[in-house]
Amino acid sequence: MTDERRTGVFAKRHGGRMARFAVAGAFSAVTDFGLFALFVSLGAHPAAANIGSFLAANAQSYIVNARLTFREGGAPAPLSLGGYRKFLLAHLVSAAFSTAVVVALAAPIGPIWAKVAATGLAAVWNNGASALFVFRPGRQDGAGPGPESA
Repeated sequence: MTDERRTGVFAKRHGGRMARFAVAGAFSAVTDFGLFALFVSLGAHPAAANIGSFLAANAQSYIVNARLTFREGGAPAPLSLGGYRKFLLAHLVSAAFSTAVVVALAAPIGPIWAKVAATGLAAVWNNGASALFVFRPGRQDGAGPGPESA
């Protein structure tokens, strides 16, 4: 198979999901940035503001991604406490990383621009972790679509 054909197969197979992930991510980013700005304006340390805004946006992201992004056979991924636990665990890695980036960059470029930088890097990790660890097709543990949803 040629590289051009492989790229076309990848785009056909994953392009729609990636676009839906971007929409869900934008929705969650609005929540995350809005709460982050609010917390900072109320005097919260950027690290505390980042953690608080992350937790709220993360819960919202799980629901939106299960319903919109990681569908299989037209059916949304089931929501479950076990599924959210895996989603949260996978995304805590990006939360730790993004908090470190925010802390490192807040003084030199300001907390909002530091958050922008951290968010872009975290999005790449979150998409991969969600697709491979949380919503992988065929899961039977309630964390992703199973054969019954096909």
